[in-house]
Amino acid sequence: MEISAHSDILIHWTGQDIEEDSSHFSSRDDAYIQRLKDILRFGLWMRKQRNSELLVVNGQTMPKPQVPRICFTELKLSMSQDHASLYGALGVGVKRYYIFDRLGGPVHYCQFETQNIFFPPYSDVIKDNEELLSFFKHMCSQRPLNYDLYNESEWRIVLTERLLSKMPPDRSALFINPGAALDGDIKQYYSKLPADKRPDYLIPLDPWLAVIIYPNLNVKKRSIEDAEIRSLLKKISHRSTVTGCPERGHYPMEIDLGACKHF
Repeated sequence: MEISAHSDILIHWTGQDIEEDSSHFSSRDDAYIQRLKDILRFGLWMRKQRNSELLVVNGQTMPKPQVPRICFTELKLSMSQDHASLYGALGVGVKRYYIFDRLGGPVHYCQFETQNIFFPPYSDVIKDNEELLSFFKHMCSQRPLNYDLYNESEWRIVLTERLLSKMPPDRSALFINPGAALDGDIKQYYSKLPADKRPDYLIPLDPWLAVIIYPNLNVKKRSIEDAEIRSLLKKISHRSTVTGCPERGHYPMEIDLGACKHF
């Protein structure tokens, strides 16, 4: 059997806000348990980038469109510690088909202040196409050129109203607008969030959920013993998928962040 050079599991990291300020929770661990329950019950968040990003390519400075998106990393689990320190210590890992089913894919990296065939004057392919432009990113966050952003091996799912209108019903149903949801539990969840910290869309998990990485062993132990979390995982494992998942009915792997260095 051929072994891929890339991980088949893409990780979304969350909890940066918990690490920065958990004063409204009795403990950091409680905050992570609640975050996991919310993700399992309602889905992962898609939000517009609040800070403007610029692409400097072909002598032009172009603002990137602020569209709802969610990011994943293709890094091997053994490299998780440094990544988690930037984005939060709870990792939700999905197989690639979770991304493909939602029209996502890998980011295309380009070098700051260089020439690139995708951009004018060489091409008009991405001109006025905010979905495509959302998949471009510089390789480095600063000089000297350490390629820190390129090393993240990022994948994304992005969504716009135009894109949503072109999707067949089985794919558009994978995205939930919580502000317009009819489901009472989603409406209640959404209304309790601070207005400036609400998701633009929710994308529920399905059997492509492959791994949960806990911040520490205590959170892992509590999760394994939590009947609500066990029930939510069972429900997720039996959902239908667009492409059909051969792992339907299976539970994800569950490990703690400290154990990732052995993978």
